[in-house]
Amino acid sequence: MLLRFAIFFSVLLLVLGGAGTYLSERSMALWPALAAHATAVRLTVASLLVGMLLVTLLQRVPVLGHRLGALLWLSHGCFSLVSTFLVYLAVADLVQALAGRATGWQLGPWALGVAAAAALGTSLLGLATALRPVQTRTVEIPIAGLPAALDGFRIVQISDLHLSPTTPWYQVEHLVRAANALRPDLLAVTGDLVDAEADGVRPKAERLGAIQARHGAAFVTGNHEYYSGVGRWLQVIRGMGWRVLDNAHVVLEHDGARLAVAGMPDPTAAQLGQGPDLARALAGVPAEAVPILLFHPPTGTRAASEAGVRLQLSGHTHGGQYFPWSLLVPSLFRHGKGLSREGDLWVYTSVGTGVWGPPNRFLVPQELTLLVLRPGAGKG
Repeated sequence: MLLRFAIFFSVLLLVLGGAGTYLSERSMALWPALAAHATAVRLTVASLLVGMLLVTLLQRVPVLGHRLGALLWLSHGCFSLVSTFLVYLAVADLVQALAGRATGWQLGPWALGVAAAAALGTSLLGLATALRPVQTRTVEIPIAGLPAALDGFRIVQISDLHLSPTTPWYQVEHLVRAANALRPDLLAVTGDLVDAEADGVRPKAERLGAIQARHGAAFVTGNHEYYSGVGRWLQVIRGMGWRVLDNAHVVLEHDGARLAVAGMPDPTAAQLGQGPDLARALAGVPAEAVPILLFHPPTGTRAASEAGVRLQLSGHTHGGQYFPWSLLVPSLFRHGKGLSREGDLWVYTSVGTGVWGPPNRFLVPQELTLLVLRPGAGKG
């Protein structure tokens, strides 16, 4: 595990170093007046990036994480702005490379202003979306052979909420009210519920225990639970009355029909000796029960389909969280967002109920998902 962290941290430093070099050197090339203050420009950019990294690392320190609210907002806001600015600047360079060869056209200092204005504008719009109460998205899932008693079965999915010191309380309260208003038969929580140690954030998580569902709540871990003191968090979550499905399933009796809800831990759990095990999660599922699977990343779908699972609920991708990163999701994940199909398996990947890091949801609004089961064509 230490080696994996060292590799990750090394790659992160290389990425930050490359981003900082590109940002400072390209800015001075486009605006020659800055070159007279090259050392100051480079130090400013380096300090900004190192500061963002330092605050992110301090967030993981139990005695400090919940005390960094203002710094986290500032750090994450800067990351949103800088990352978007870098992309827009790179796009401008690409346009110049393509058009400049034929026309001799060159970017000038104005390009920095345009990229900065675009980054600021889209970041502010994304911030406004991230701060508003979550909206509900309703999706009907047609399942072949679904028993009549399960027609209209209502699953409310919460995924990637990433509760942290920066999560506003009003969003938590709205989420509870909105989820209860949907009258769920089952609450499915597909990982990354938290993004901080339990100190200071626990009350926000426990407030979600007020969400009422006929058959209770089922929870699976995401990768961020393992970065946030997973053992203590699982105690908290079980104390809320939620079922933790750790390569396990529960059979729900619903008006004479049976629904088997299985769940697997995030692959990160393999570092602790027990990764996801589909066969174990489904072992003993009654033949007449309709099996569904909760799994944080939208992966392993072929195996789930071959095992007879009818619906997989996932998250993890955030749908890219904000433009332009949202454009990368389809190339990284086959089932990157929304409803898709893998054989006889339906896969629904939530874009997330909260935000991670940058408070930005530009063109990718967060969602509270209501999934309604319906009978579909074909054989069950």
